Amino acid sequence: MGITKEAVRKRVSRGTLRSDKDQDGTVRVYIPQSGTPAATFDRDELIAELRARIEDLRTDRDAWRDQARRSDYMASTALDRTRELENRLRELEAPAPSEARESPETVEEEPQRAEPRPDAEVEQEGGQRPWWRRLWGP
Repeated sequence: MGITKEAVRKRVSRGTLRSDKDQDGTVRVYIPQSGTPAATFDRDELIAELRARIEDLRTDRDAWRDQARRSDYMASTALDRTRELENRLRELEAPAPSEARESPETVEEEPQRAEPRPDAEVEQEGGQRPWWRRLWGP
């Protein structure tokens, strides 16, 4: 068995090795064929335990797969929505056809002054004035 006498005695006292005691005090120890103590795990119990663990692992695997699918779907949906919103924003930022047909306004050149122009504060990005300024004046 590859163990010491003391280990055998201890296993006998714990009941993990089957043994008999004769009338004269001799102890006979029965060695299991598999090399493992007879009282530890029955083969059928071990197989049942392993099958239960395998089933638990399969259940966990399936749950992780479902979660990954849901996460992929949500990320894909969010990306599609973002692209759609970006396209709508570009459409809103594009100049309207009526504004594109207007003749450009000519600006008279003024000598440079140290004072800021009042229109400079109102001008928007791209150098265009607000529509209400163009309609009613400065």
